[in-house]
Parts: sequence; structure tokens; C-alpha cells
Amino acid sequence: MIAAVMSTTMKRKRLQSLADPEMSPPTSVRHLKTHFKRLGVDMRAPCTDAGFSDTLAGVEPPNRERGCWLINQVGIWNRFFQNVGLELNQNRPGKLSVRTFGSCCNPSFSDYGLVCATLLGELLAGHRCIYNVHLSYSGKMFGLKPAALANLIPNGAIEHFHVDGARMSSGEAHGLIRAMVRGQPASIEISNLKLCPRIVTTLSNCVESTVTLKELSLVEVGLKLDDVMTLFKTLESSKTVECFKLEGNAVGVRGAQQFAKVLKQNKTLRSATVQKAQLEAEGAIAIASALAENTTLTVLRIASNNIADAGTRALADALKINNTLLGLDLRDNAMGVQGGHAIAQMLAVNAKLEELHVCDNAISDSGVVAIAESILHNKALNVLSIFENDFGEDGVTALARLLASNKTLQRLNTTLEPTNGDTRPLDAFTNALASSKSLHAVQLFVWGSLAMKKLLHAVQLTKTLQYLRVRSYGSEIRQLCSALETNHSIQEVQIDSFLYIEDGAALARLFEKTKTLQAVTITKELSTLCVTHIFHGLAKNKSICSFSAQCATLRMAACTAIAATLEVNRTLCSITLGWPSFTDDCLSVISAGVAKNPVIQIMELTYMSYSNVGLKIKEHLRRNSSMMLQAVEFVLRGALFL
Repeated sequence: MIAAVMSTTMKRKRLQSLADPEMSPPTSVRHLKTHFKRLGVDMRAPCTDAGFSDTLAGVEPPNRERGCWLINQVGIWNRFFQNVGLELNQNRPGKLSVRTFGSCCNPSFSDYGLVCATLLGELLAGHRCIYNVHLSYSGKMFGLKPAALANLIPNGAIEHFHVDGARMSSGEAHGLIRAMVRGQPASIEISNLKLCPRIVTTLSNCVESTVTLKELSLVEVGLKLDDVMTLFKTLESSKTVECFKLEGNAVGVRGAQQFAKVLKQNKTLRSATVQKAQLEAEGAIAIASALAENTTLTVLRIASNNIADAGTRALADALKINNTLLGLDLRDNAMGVQGGHAIAQMLAVNAKLEELHVCDNAISDSGVVAIAESILHNKALNVLSIFENDFGEDGVTALARLLASNKTLQRLNTTLEPTNGDTRPLDAFTNALASSKSLHAVQLFVWGSLAMKKLLHAVQLTKTLQYLRVRSYGSEIRQLCSALETNHSIQEVQIDSFLYIEDGAALARLFEKTKTLQAVTITKELSTLCVTHIFHGLAKNKSICSFSAQCATLRMAACTAIAATLEVNRTLCSITLGWPSFTDDCLSVISAGVAKNPVIQIMELTYMSYSNVGLKIKEHLRRNSSMMLQAVEFVLRGALFL
């Protein structure tokens, strides 16, 4: 009798556990359907995406939900996906993305690898609510199910598909690329993978024949000259590709000459990036000859190609004729003084270019003076990046005159260095910065306490500056924080400096007082004490919505401060903390804080993909994002149907 009672109790508990969404997902494909059924979900039910864009346009499809049923069930899929470092998330109203959040995780080492391969394949093939895919996991996921990958045809609603092969098996990555091409997305991105010739041919055929492809990005994919020539030849006749990026591949002079033919023949390309591609001066000259004829390209990025002064002169001469290019990136090209003067002569004539980057080009004072004087009367240029060049007092003085007179420049990236006892150049520059009515953003490499002191004076006085990025090797961050306390215009700050504990305390005081700062980024690693101070300040802040920093270690004191901030702060939407080391107990404390916060939507914090606490954090974030997207949808729909 006792045994019978125990058996009944055990059965009851078993049924309760099966009805519990928190029960362990099965590791066998044959148990999937039963598992989902017990949770009240038909895993193979068709997508019910009605097209959110149609809804906003006033079209209400009859008898269909506005969003796919999957959107409200992503937690079930994510209990599987978390074991292999994948995540299904709603990033746009009514739309989902699939991305790798744990690139170190190898699905082939997980009991869930085969199950997740099955689920991922079915989602990509059948759910039009998925618009963005980013896969960068380690090893293989489809290793035990190669036929599923070989036959996979992603649905045509996927807009962007990115395969990062840095850690992925080469065969797996190539299989994903073939599947990607079969799905015909609007944007294809491939990075950190040596492409085989067959894949290059596949991509070339895609460029030539696919009517949906608008963007193609290939970064560090080991292309040889023959591969480059093949791609460029098909790009010549493409009638759909608008944005093309080729970075970290051996294009060389011959490849540049073929790219020049693309610029002469193609009538749809709007943005082209050919960076770190060994173009040399001769390659730049070929591209320049095509630019003189091209009437469609608006952005050209050819940084880090050693085009020297000869290549720079050719491009500058072409832009005296070209009337369509709006953005030009020539960073790190060894253009030197003569190249700087060629750029200046072009700016005196060109009335279309809006953005110019000539950083790290060994441009001396005379070149910077010439460029600044040319822009004095230029009414088109909005952005000038000229830092990491070899200029001093004369260059700073010329930039000061530029800021004082020019009314169109909105962003300036430059260097401030101490002068030989003469403070007038720094005074002139910072006074012009403080009084400028057009400049909204500056990025400054500040060398020395005197230069920083002058900058702080400008920060206190400026009324129009909205973005400030400072790189300094001194200990002046505390003074910068004090200056920002009295500033009422700067909304975004980025600090590229190592911070001491006292700097963390100064930032905390700033966060307590500021009512204008909305985003703060610190690029160097912070200590636990610094993080603790900073979050004590953020707990009392009511304006900052985004905070990003790099942390080496998060101890309990820092995690407790983060959790306490999350409990009371209702403006922070995004927190990034990098790749710190911490214990499970620390992560649990942060999770408790996230659970009590209805606003936070992004928490970038690296942890093991199979962490249950990490999954809970992600579920809380998805809850918040869903509420925000519902609010956005409600407002937009209300505005359109009034």
C-alpha cells in the first residue's frame, strides 16, 4: 500500500515537471515534438507573421495576428539555444533575430548540438518573422546533420545574414554560406574565414544573378587576386548591389585596376570600401581615373593602402571634377606633406564632399595649415578627421582660425599637443571651440596637462557641443569630470584613458549631478573599485541611458553596486561591461537586479553559454525589450490611424 501511494505521488510530480516550462529540454531530436506539445506549442506550426510594415502602412491582413506566434514563445527555443551559445531575440516590432552570443561555445561538444541544428534549420527555413542572422559559434553545429545544412534554404524574408568563421569549422562555414546564398538575403556579410574558390564562384554568381542583393561585405576572407578579379567582373554588371566592402584581402594594383572598371560601368553602387588591400599609388591612380567619370558613388573608403602622395594627388584631382562623392576615407596612407597640400587644393574647389578622414598620414604643419585654410570658405564639409599627424603650433593655430570662421563644420577629430612655452595656439583653439555655434562633436588626442587644462575651459563654456571623445595619458580625468558638471550641452562622452580609483569617484559625482549626459563610454579596463564608485553614482542619475566600460574582474562589491543601481535607476537602457571574470554568486546578484528593472534592455556581459543564471538575465532583458517594442508599436499605429 505504501509503495502504491509513493508511485502515485511520483507520477503526479512527473506530470507537474513536464508541465513546468523550466523542465530540462530533451537532447534527442525524436523527443522534440513531445516536449513542445507538453508545453502547449506546435513547433512546426507555420509562421503567422503578417508583416509589421504592412500593418503600419494601414493594411490589416484578415484573420492573422500582427506578429508571429513564435515571438511569444522564444523562451522555449532559447532554453535549447543557450547550450550552444545562440539566442533568439525580438529587436524590431514583430521581427526576430538569431545571433551567437557565445562565440567560444562549440555546439559539437554539447549534448544539444544536434537538437539545436534541427531547430535552427526549421526556423531559418520557415519563419519569415526572422529578419537578421549572425552566426559565429565555434566548431560545428550541423556536423551530425550535414544533410540538413546541405538542403537548407533560408526564407526570403531574412534581410541580413552574417557568417563569422573566426572559430567555426571551415566546412561548416562554407555550408552556411551556400545556404545563405540560396536564401537570397538583401545583405551578405562574411568575415574571418579563408574562402575556397568554389565559394567565391558561388558569391560571384549571386552578385550577377540575384535581384535582391544590395550589400556584400567580405572582411579578412583570404581572397587571392584571381578571386578578386572574378568578383569585380561580376560587380561591373550588377544592377542591385549598392554597398560593397572588401577589407583585409590582397587586391593589389591589378585588382584596383579592375575595381576602376567597376566604378566606370556600374550604375547602382553607392558605397565602396576597399581597405587594407595593398592598392599602392598605382592602384589609387587607376581608381582616381574612374572617379572622374563616376556619377553614382557617394562614399569611398580606401584606408591603409599606402597610396602615398602620388595616389593622393590623383584622387584629389579627380575630386575637383567629381560632383557626387560625399564621403572619403584616406586614413593611414602615408600621403605626407605633398599629399596634404593636394587635399587642400581639392577642398578649395570641391563643393560636394561632406566627410573627409586623413588621420595618421604624416601631414606636417604646412599641410594642415593648407587644409584648414581651404576649408575656411568651404560650405560643404561637415566632418574632418586629422588627428595622429605631425603638426604642432602652426597647425593648431590654423584649426583655431577654421573653427572661428567656418559655419558648416560639425565634427572635428584632431590632436592637441603642448607648445614650447607659447600658450597662444592652445588658447586660440579652445576659445574658438567654446564659441563655435556649428561644431557638435569633437574627438581630441590631448597631450600634456596644459592642453587638457585649456580644453576643460572650453568644455565649461561651450553651449553647442554634444559629443566629446578624449584620449589622454595624464591624470586629468578628475578635472574633466568637474568641467562636465557645469556643462549643459554635451550628451555623449567617451574616455580613452586608464582610470584610477579617484577617477571613478569623480565620475560618480558627475553622474549624480549631470542632467544632460545620456551616454558614457570608457574604453580602458576598470578596476572593481572604479566600477563600484561609478555605479553608486549611476544609482542617483536620471539622464544616462547607455553606459559602456571594459572590466577585467567583477567582485561581489561591484556586482552588488550594479544590482542596487538596477533596482532604483529607470533611465539606463544599456550596460556593457566587456569580458570580466566573476563567480556564479556575483552573476546571481546582477540577475536579481535585472529582474527588478523594467527598463534595461541590453546587458553585455560575457558568461558561459550554459549558465542558467545567464539565461534568466536574457529572459528578463527580452521581457523588457518586448514591452518597449509593444509601446513603440502602439504609438506608431496610433499616429498612423488617427
